[in-house]
Amino acid sequence: MSEIGYRIKRIRKENNLNQSQFAKSIGISQGNLSEIEMGNSNPSAETLISIRAQYNVNFNWLLTGVDSEDGITYEDYEEIKLVEIYRNLNDYDKNEEVVQLKIRLRSNL
Repeated sequence: MSEIGYRIKRIRKENNLNQSQFAKSIGISQGNLSEIEMGNSNPSAETLISIRAQYNVNFNWLLTGVDSEDGITYEDYEEIKLVEIYRNLNDYDKNEEVVQLKIRLRSNL
């Protein structure tokens, strides 16, 4: 599987879609999507633009696997999503105590 195919598959799975549903949403056939996910073909520019528009993913991350925003480089898509979620929290919920609580809970498992 090519790296871009892997990232496209991750987007699809994170949105709980099967190949047919995802392919339809971005305007390609299920067979074409399958070939892209397996790394047997590369997505067209139109397909990449459609994925970017439909699923609001960073274009640089989609192409390269690396995201850079405001001079910050993110390790992976999960980190990007966490930052996005944090930025959408209200001021009350944006505090270190919530994160520290989660860390303490995990260490008690």
